[in-house]
Amino acid sequence: MLDIYKQVRTYNYNPLYEVEFTSDTCGYEILINGVPLHRYLLAGSANEQRIPINDHILTSGKQEIIIRLFPPQLSDQSWSPTLVDGSKFKIKVIHHAIDRSTDNPKQVFEFTSSNKPGTEKFVGSGQKVFEFKGSFAAIVPYQIEGWKNSKDLSKENQDELLKEAVAAYNEFRNVLIRKDVNAYASLMYDKEVELAKAFYWNTSADSKERWDEMSGTIREKRDILPIKEFKMVLYAGGKVLALQPTSEMYKDYLSAIHAQTDDEDIQVSFLLHKKVGSNELTPVR
Repeated sequence: MLDIYKQVRTYNYNPLYEVEFTSDTCGYEILINGVPLHRYLLAGSANEQRIPINDHILTSGKQEIIIRLFPPQLSDQSWSPTLVDGSKFKIKVIHHAIDRSTDNPKQVFEFTSSNKPGTEKFVGSGQKVFEFKGSFAAIVPYQIEGWKNSKDLSKENQDELLKEAVAAYNEFRNVLIRKDVNAYASLMYDKEVELAKAFYWNTSADSKERWDEMSGTIREKRDILPIKEFKMVLYAGGKVLALQPTSEMYKDYLSAIHAQTDDEDIQVSFLLHKKVGSNELTPVR
């Protein structure tokens, strides 16, 4: 892990792409190029948030974005059966130099949920799900493989695939339980190389900081919860796989692997794929 920086190039302009969004009275899911970026389904409204998305942009050109809105959780902790009149969502895609040498980010995409004509009621009010699909152009100086040429897992025997996925998740869970930093590094190496390239982590200090953060988290005192009450979900045209919780408490988590400390629940990202020429499920994000 400490030598990853040697594989990273930087350029005259190193753009950082981000989504900037707000929501009100709805759950939501954001996907970039078919892969989930963020999901939130619980009660409350979101003040403006920003999330970097370079790791979801594999190369320059047209990028796809999907926004899904879901019924809100109500004040009594029950769930509305449908989206409501006051549901709202707004999102932008912006980019700027990663070192923030410019204070004027450029906007390349915007979506704002609309209302029914002549009213202030959300156009999707009464629906169980509202989905918007759009696209934006991105220019990035790097190219990463990601899931671009991964196998289409939808063509495989789904019962057997589920068994493989459960085995991969349990293997990763056991690595976390054992606090085996070497096994973790081996499992995550290819993924970390791509993240480093996408976010321009090109110094030994960058690699050390990233590894210190990851290894410190692995060694932290926390309970790795059992994998239960989950479903298998395929993304990116069948190329990316996740096991996701179905329980009410954790259903906005993107991975069925999560940990608990005395103070918080922690979602652990674990999206899998099969590289061309391989039949092994390995982490892609």
